[in-house]
Amino acid sequence: MYFFFYHLLKITCKVYFKRINIYHSENIPATDPLIICGNHGNSFMDAILMAVIFKRKLHFLARADAFNTPFKNWFLSKINMMPIYRIRDGREGLKNNDAIFDRCKEILAKNGAILIFPEGNCIVEKRLREFKTGFVHLVYESEAKNLKVLPVSINYSHPHAFYTEVSFEFSTPISVQEIKSDLKFIPFSKILVEMVNQKISGRMITIPKPEDDEFYEQVFTLVRNEELNDLKFTENQIKKANDLNQLKEGNRLLFNEIKNKIDYYFKLLYKYELNDKVMKSYTNSDAKLSRTLLFPFYFLGYIFNYIPSFLIKNKIEKKIKEPQFLSAVRMVAGMFIYLIYIPLLMIFLGLLIGSQLMSAIIIIGIFVLYYLSFEKYKRCIQLKKLNFHSEMCQELFTKRAELIALLNL
Repeated sequence: MYFFFYHLLKITCKVYFKRINIYHSENIPATDPLIICGNHGNSFMDAILMAVIFKRKLHFLARADAFNTPFKNWFLSKINMMPIYRIRDGREGLKNNDAIFDRCKEILAKNGAILIFPEGNCIVEKRLREFKTGFVHLVYESEAKNLKVLPVSINYSHPHAFYTEVSFEFSTPISVQEIKSDLKFIPFSKILVEMVNQKISGRMITIPKPEDDEFYEQVFTLVRNEELNDLKFTENQIKKANDLNQLKEGNRLLFNEIKNKIDYYFKLLYKYELNDKVMKSYTNSDAKLSRTLLFPFYFLGYIFNYIPSFLIKNKIEKKIKEPQFLSAVRMVAGMFIYLIYIPLLMIFLGLLIGSQLMSAIIIIGIFVLYYLSFEKYKRCIQLKKLNFHSEMCQELFTKRAELIALLNL
């Protein structure tokens, strides 16, 4: 069952994300017992993505209240998730953690791999929160030989959004045996927490203060769009975040000037229903022709996707009370909906045209062509707006060029 969902979710993740970047996968031990520690900014999406990029089977620890319905309990159990109970779940529930802890030690003793998020909770933010020490107890008490701790830094371009980018960067694994010898628990705990924290935070795209979230995200958008063909998704954003941190400390006036100008530029984009990518890649030459050629595929795809999109946006997403679950629930719910919806479409069309094979080819073709064309078609629509509003277009170009110069991009 695990491998069924592994392959199914692997396909789903590749469809859901525009690009999944993986850096330094050579640091992943192939056979040693392993505890993977990562930052936790996107709920179950973090665990699902980690599962599908790993070639070896993973086990996961997750908050117990996520198992609160029969379906969730069934599904999460099938993908090797185990509940961890907290005080808020009731003191009686805490007793169940002993069995989970013993189960984890058995998995490690058999050279298994366990994914743990040391922050202990999930908040959609680009900051590394204080670590809980539960994973340290597991590491220290495990008797597995050659046990390694593997820090991983996870970075999303837009955690809530569909068809965006995510990156995973694996640091060199930490040998537990090397730091465990002749150390009591307290220094071992301190050393391990510091090492894992430094390795994760060193490759995280970090925004130090919540009040600067929107500003930094706007800068990151400019950075990514300036490097449209650059695979250094993480590197360039980390560098620019460090530059902004230094600027804020050394020249607050210039920092605020850039912040105000970027805010004004993005408000203009929002006003005219545009995005920065179209300003970067603006061209008149093929916009009208491309829009005409892509319209049939976009229109058919839009019609065929309307029912699933309506269900996801208006029925499922509205029931999600905690924002950190939005992306993962949307993706998994969409996966199950389309698994039912597409075969039903094929059967219905097959009955109309008298050929199930031809029906399958048509339906799959429509969905694939829509997927390949919808972003480019929307870009063509935005280009049309720019062509009709030359004065507005010139102001946006001028503001953007000024920002690029100020940011040294």
